Amino acid sequence: MSNGTEREYRRRRGIHPASLALLAAAALITAMSVGSMATIGPSTGDALAVTAWLTVAGRVALEQFRSRTSVTAEGVTVRGAIRTRSWAWSEIYGIRVEDIKWGSPRWSGYLYTTAGGRVRLPHVDEYQLTDPIAEIADLGATALRLGLTSLDTRPDVEDRIARGKRRRTAWLRAAVASAVLMVALLVVDFALVFTDQPTHTYPLLLGVPLACAPVLFLALDRIGERQHRRGLTPPAPPTRTATGGQAE
Repeated sequence: MSNGTEREYRRRRGIHPASLALLAAAALITAMSVGSMATIGPSTGDALAVTAWLTVAGRVALEQFRSRTSVTAEGVTVRGAIRTRSWAWSEIYGIRVEDIKWGSPRWSGYLYTTAGGRVRLPHVDEYQLTDPIAEIADLGATALRLGLTSLDTRPDVEDRIARGKRRRTAWLRAAVASAVLMVALLVVDFALVFTDQPTHTYPLLLGVPLACAPVLFLALDRIGERQHRRGLTPPAPPTRTATGGQAE
């Protein structure tokens, strides 16, 4: 190590159970789709399913075996499933461990740039590290001691970070709403099958939810921003009556 800054975070344990489950699902659905094409004949839906799940499986595999986070006195390098990016310490606003709640592993490390961007740090999480919070705190203290970073807070960057968080919340809620819509349309599709009416499985289960997702995001994002601005607006001062008392 060099002054405690040279660190590399990579996969040291087995593949995470969530990733294993995703790989197993990809293998199962791909096998079923290929079997269906071999028995009944090729179809657009089966071809799309195979392509999509092979893409997902390939990305998950690359993330497990290629991804890593490297830290040196010059900066931080993130090697992802496909590309590699680096940031000098002068471009880094902070490194934080956050509770992502809806994902697994739950506690993951993120790098924030001085422009307010957010980048996940591969394998800086509770699955690969015994205590990721303590690890990042030690890294931050080391960088601070060497003068590589500072504790100065920049309101403009904090505003951009908060804006990004609100946008991610809107996307998550839009995804959940689209999933609920997909389940409802699945019920409709089953009802059409049982009543011997023409079905439109792929347009219903894929086309409609995918088309609604960006619309839902825009609506939820606008609502979130309106609520945020309302929270920033200070309450109006109480008015006084002619007798000096406060009006209701």
